[in-house]
Amino acid sequence: MSVNDALSRRDMGLEFLDVTEQAAIALINSDDSGGGRQTDVYRITNNGTSSIDTNLLMVARGLPRQIRLVNGSGTASTGDPYLTVFLRNGVLRPGQSIVRSLVFKRQSAEAPKAPAQYSLGLLSGQGNP
Repeated sequence: MSVNDALSRRDMGLEFLDVTEQAAIALINSDDSGGGRQTDVYRITNNGTSSIDTNLLMVARGLPRQIRLVNGSGTASTGDPYLTVFLRNGVLRPGQSIVRSLVFKRQSAEAPKAPAQYSLGLLSGQGNP
């Protein structure tokens, strides 16, 4: 790598920026559609003064092992599943919002019957965190 700045490392998938505090995360709907499935719909608004760029990764932190993220893109090194959101034109400008859904499924009869409990974190970057 000839350039070793933070943006270049993020573009290469070597580093991720936690933008959770820069965004307003609102759960606008949670639906238990039966069959052990749960769909959580979020509105994410960039409340910061700078753009969120590259890709946005929605990380379901602390999700019980018996529940999996059906529409996930992968699993972070922490073991938490995430969904990669490809931002329009690669950027979410200050004041802009997106709406995305996370779909969960209980894996077994031992899985909790209550709604999936987790905290949502947001990372900016590419690749696998």
